[in-house]
Amino acid sequence: MNTQPWLFVSDVDDTLLGDEAALLVLAERLRAAPHITVVYNSSRPCVSLRQTLAQTSAMPVPDYLIGALGTEIEMGATGEPLSDYQAHLRQGWRREQIDAMMKGLGLVPHAELYQTPFKASYDVPDEAVVAQARRLLETAVLPAKLIFSGGKNLDVIPQTAGKGAVIQFLHNRLGLLADHVVVAGDSGNDMDMFIPPFRGVIVGNADADLRRLAGPNAYQARAHYAAGVLEGLQHWGVLA
Repeated sequence: MNTQPWLFVSDVDDTLLGDEAALLVLAERLRAAPHITVVYNSSRPCVSLRQTLAQTSAMPVPDYLIGALGTEIEMGATGEPLSDYQAHLRQGWRREQIDAMMKGLGLVPHAELYQTPFKASYDVPDEAVVAQARRLLETAVLPAKLIFSGGKNLDVIPQTAGKGAVIQFLHNRLGLLADHVVVAGDSGNDMDMFIPPFRGVIVGNADADLRRLAGPNAYQARAHYAAGVLEGLQHWGVLA
């Protein structure tokens, strides 16, 4: 087993969660592996992830929580946000102007629970409106990423954010090598995390969008949920 420091970053819903017995086994292995820095990386805000942690005793408390599509990083034990990451995202970000523009297009904001200082979320009628929103932001020279999902959801985040970009920020901050980062996911919105030379684990229950990833850095597990994550960590030599 490789006992050099590793950064393990996993999606939560349908990746870690879905099989509690398998999650208990994975949790026990991770607790016994101090060389692994554990991070949960979800589209949900950190406040929602913490509710899941409180309700799911099988889930170990991670070293870091990443939420809201890579726009939040908190210390896992304390909930303290990383102020240097907030400063990193704040550069060029104009949340109020973006919100006014999106509302001007007639977009309906999601509930307040899903809004954060660095993520503006809306219901949209179709993808044509997304293209219109993108052109509007480009014309106003407001740098931002637009993420369209589920055929009806639009998230607007800083250009420097994202589920993959936040991992790059964190592994640089921790001083870990990029080829000692392992990511795990189950859906197309996790694809942003699979950045070579990161090592990837695609769990057996993953959707077709993520399963299209190919190459030596993307391991396709046979087992589902947390059992698939453990299979992948063993494949990469992170756990015996």
